[in-house]
Amino acid sequence: MKPSKLFLISLLLLIAYSCAPVRPRIPEYTGNVNSFIEAASNKFDSMNGALSIKFKKRTGQKMNADAVADITPDGISVRFYQMGMLVGDLDTLAGSSTGYEVYEEVFKKALMWWQISGYRTEKSKAKKLPGAVILSTGNRRLVLAARTYVPVSQTISLPDSDAVITYSDYRSVDGAFWYPFNIRVLYRGNSLELGISRISLTHS
Repeated sequence: MKPSKLFLISLLLLIAYSCAPVRPRIPEYTGNVNSFIEAASNKFDSMNGALSIKFKKRTGQKMNADAVADITPDGISVRFYQMGMLVGDLDTLAGSSTGYEVYEEVFKKALMWWQISGYRTEKSKAKKLPGAVILSTGNRRLVLAARTYVPVSQTISLPDSDAVITYSDYRSVDGAFWYPFNIRVLYRGNSLELGISRISLTHS
């Protein structure tokens, strides 16, 4: 092979490699899943975050907006903005006052998945999730990745349907906690995608 061709191929490979997305290496948690959940629950019981939302109803209607979420042990507030103007809240997604509590529950459990108690644990038997841990309660099924314990998915059983939540794009928050910056919720044929741009976890 001519030196010029070899140089060109090497240059192209270098460019391709440098443009490839870098996947973060999430450190393994040294304790077991019970100690992880206990430590996270004791350390973080409140959050404030800025996020983008893409909401698509089963009818095809779409809504894109920015949002601010505040969650404390006493309650949850999610406000939607378009071009800096307030355009709605959780009641907007629910479509009626009777559905507000459902969306409130889904948002809180989706964003603060580690707040779970009275659960049973088992190892996942799925081949695509080797070693994953499943935490189950009466109406929740939370799947955590093996050893790192970042959330993979969560299913919340509600009276009329299941809310299925999937997580991706994990990033370190304050160098101490790995949080998924992309969260997708499927519920009653509606899809809701949350893209986190800023998040703060605290203890009230």
